[in-house]
Amino acid sequence: MTESIKQLFAVAKNVTLTEFSRGPSRCFADAPVAVVSKGRPVGYLLSPELFEKLTTSMAQIKDPASLKKELNLSNTWLANLEGNNNV
Repeated sequence: MTESIKQLFAVAKNVTLTEFSRGPSRCFADAPVAVVSKGRPVGYLLSPELFEKLTTSMAQIKDPASLKKELNLSNTWLANLEGNNNV
């Protein structure tokens, strides 16, 4: 992916890697959160609901089996997706 997640979503806040390591659960928000080190993003925190929406949306434009492999998703994810006829 060449686009930054900041270009795709409104990142709610930035937290430092140190803040994250001290209390990961305190860093989550309703919107994506950037985890930064030396001012650069090293990762993003997403709510389970947003992650589900993203993977389901991606499966609508890309083969779900390929997406499962590429993102290391579970067999359950694929079965649920196919069972819900979301693609």
